[in-house]
Amino acid sequence: MDFILHFGILANALLLYILWKNGLKEIHFRILFVIFLWILLTQISFFGFINEFEIIFYSAFLFQDTIPISIGPFLYLYIKAIFFPNNNIVKENYKHFIIPILYLLFASIPKLVSLIQKPDTFGHLREGLENLWALSNIYTLIYTIIALRILAKSKKLVQQYYADINANDLNWLQKFLYCTIFIFGIDISITIYEVVFGDISSAIGIIAFFVVFLIVYLAYHGISQTKVLLPEFLFQKEEILYKEAIAHKETSNPQTKVLYNSEEMDLLKLALEKLILEDKWYLIPELSLKSLSEELNIPDKKISYLLNQHMNVSFYDYINSLRVQEVKRKMLDPFYTQYTLLAIALECGFNSKTSFNRTFQRFEGITPSKYRRRNLNKQLS
Repeated sequence: MDFILHFGILANALLLYILWKNGLKEIHFRILFVIFLWILLTQISFFGFINEFEIIFYSAFLFQDTIPISIGPFLYLYIKAIFFPNNNIVKENYKHFIIPILYLLFASIPKLVSLIQKPDTFGHLREGLENLWALSNIYTLIYTIIALRILAKSKKLVQQYYADINANDLNWLQKFLYCTIFIFGIDISITIYEVVFGDISSAIGIIAFFVVFLIVYLAYHGISQTKVLLPEFLFQKEEILYKEAIAHKETSNPQTKVLYNSEEMDLLKLALEKLILEDKWYLIPELSLKSLSEELNIPDKKISYLLNQHMNVSFYDYINSLRVQEVKRKMLDPFYTQYTLLAIALECGFNSKTSFNRTFQRFEGITPSKYRRRNLNKQLS
């Protein structure tokens, strides 16, 4: 038990240092810092409770007591900050923290005062508080589920509007939110069990173990997560397009369901291919549907329709398949013999080794290094 808590506290402190060292330039990093700090103070409170150090326990109690009801809104805010970063995001979402603040004022602080006044501090910790504790956990579960819905919709939009971001790169966030739901589910189950059958001496240790695992997992992926810069109007646009599609389906027969005629799509395809293939826009690492829309002076939803319905390909796959073909050409070019695979990938529009390796293997069914070796062997033989 002590080892798990000590390891968790040290790991958390190290992560906070790394985040601080990185400068906390982006708003989602600052929110992540607050989440880690809150968890660290909660761990310190647990440490004081287990070892019966009243001063340590009291000093961090408010953080430990409010984290079940506060972590949900913070995770929701973190997801929003990744996809819709702006400096006013906290101000715009303050309403989500009204209930946690009320909980702090009318439950946590009175509870702390009551604990300080009672001589048997640790014996009364959970007395009469189980229902409120469970409700606070449910509050966070609701926000975590909402965050999952935002993430699912964002992954869909990322695939449609960006060529340098793979929706699968965001899977770690989904797993993290599911792990959070799992941990709070365990906590609620333990609370219900203790109400019915009595206290479980190892309850804190069970939760602490999963929290430490979650900290390490979030740290491994979250510290390197950059903002996705998904404009919020895209969410509104998707809703509008969905309603238009439903209305169109209800008022059209099978012969008239096409939003754009084939001649119009053929002309747009020619314009798109000139820009992408002849001018080689697919080599631009930050290429997005928005930048194409601005260059062609054509609505992005029209380009998206061309790709998805007329060409049967997502924007992400269309651009990255061309990048993979360009990489293959350069691998066979003697001029690039001394280039590393990463150097070739960066020159072909990929922005990281990880995304390049995953994308190449997805399209070719083989890793870039194996593909290069195989072709070198063919040339030598």
